[in-house]
Amino acid sequence: MAYSYEVPLSYTVNVSLAAQPSGLADFNTNSIAIFTNEPAGFSENYQAYLQPSGVETNFGTDSLTYEMANALFTPVPNFRTGGGILYVFPFKGVNATSGTLTTADLSAKLEGFKTVNNGSLNLTIDGTPTLITGLDFTSVQRVEDIALVIQGQNPDVNISVDENKLVFTSRRFGTSSGVTISTVAEPNGATDIYEADYLDGASAQTTDGVNASGQKLSDAVKSALQQVYFGGVLTTQYMDDETVQANAAAIQSEDVTFFNDMSSLKDIASLGAQIKTAGLGKTRTLAYSVSPRDAKIAAATYATIAKSVNYNGSDTANTLNLKTLTGLAGDPNLSDTYLLSAQTNGVDIYGVTGGLSVVYSNDNNGYTDDIEANLWQKKATEVAGFNYLRQTNTKIPQTESGLLGLKNAYAQVCEKAIQNGTSAPGTWNGSIPFGDPEDFVRNIEEKGYYIYSVPIAQQSQTEREARKAPVIQIAIKRSGAFHFSEVIITVQR
Repeated sequence: MAYSYEVPLSYTVNVSLAAQPSGLADFNTNSIAIFTNEPAGFSENYQAYLQPSGVETNFGTDSLTYEMANALFTPVPNFRTGGGILYVFPFKGVNATSGTLTTADLSAKLEGFKTVNNGSLNLTIDGTPTLITGLDFTSVQRVEDIALVIQGQNPDVNISVDENKLVFTSRRFGTSSGVTISTVAEPNGATDIYEADYLDGASAQTTDGVNASGQKLSDAVKSALQQVYFGGVLTTQYMDDETVQANAAAIQSEDVTFFNDMSSLKDIASLGAQIKTAGLGKTRTLAYSVSPRDAKIAAATYATIAKSVNYNGSDTANTLNLKTLTGLAGDPNLSDTYLLSAQTNGVDIYGVTGGLSVVYSNDNNGYTDDIEANLWQKKATEVAGFNYLRQTNTKIPQTESGLLGLKNAYAQVCEKAIQNGTSAPGTWNGSIPFGDPEDFVRNIEEKGYYIYSVPIAQQSQTEREARKAPVIQIAIKRSGAFHFSEVIITVQR
């Protein structure tokens, strides 16, 4: 057979296949980390969970870690609706304790209590004198009934029974907590149950509260974020007010939300006010005074609703206001004073209206849904910018067209904010912060956001040589949410 040469096709058309470089995945701001100081059934730095049964295996059903984890998975929607993952990190934080007062054994004094239909009790709770009056013990059958009668007058203290002794426990933690008993200065015809025939206050024993110690939560959070990203922080550690505030200040610089529980309603006007005044909006506090353990579970249930938004969806944005915390009844110890204080000091509370238990959300340098939307938008914008610069086989030129591509990447995040309902077109209130005023107003009204950068020609040579893009400024209008309504009805006969 004669030799025959065939010119290859690539001589005319030479094709090379180039794969697009891979980009970063979005940060999952709905993932939540529980930092536990309970014994863990694993030796790794942390464990990830997609269901609570794994936490049960590692910590046991009686653990606070499991109860908080179970609370995360229970409501619908929850953080898994938003694609979140639960991470549990062991850490060496030591619990704060509360001051207590313990009476003598009261089992032999029940008959004496049954003669009292107008008793009075003078306690000092966390340094505040508290006179309890109108105590009717005529129907008591057990020492537990004595506790119920006193607790029924709603003092700011938890009362339990241990071996027929009443135990008064402060709802606060640390050295500022404490409970003492003294005689009633002016009984006014009432029976002072301090006396030996009743509580025998002279023999009561007190213990002082102790502040939290050991590893700092904020240090544990910083270390954990080097290993895996999460957007929410919870802890089993009981903390005094000073420790909470210190952790809130340190965590403020991180891209997370710290969900803090508050088991004393008196802390609304002190710790709550301090957190708000300091501008620590990334700490979201829920006050729930039923018990410290219940407050932890309530905070976890609250957190999972806050983290339930799927930001890739349409009209998925939510607000915590008027949401029910599944499995928990509203706080029975609330009053108008605490309700108004919570509104002033930016603490969310869980009350009852018309038989429904619901959250009342308040402004601590933004509402919780605002804080969550801001966190998601920041992380999504970081990824969008990185991936635009990363996902090219050539380069992004330092030209207006190259800059436009970068701004378009950021615009896609803004469009997603409009789609999921965290932002919406509207009217910009106040002065125009940057850019062309007419373009600014028009874009906010028509699109809900405005993106601006100075022209490339005006960029300094130093920045150009450093291959730095001009500063890109973005204004976006949050959609907000209706939490209140006032109605005026004019009626004519």
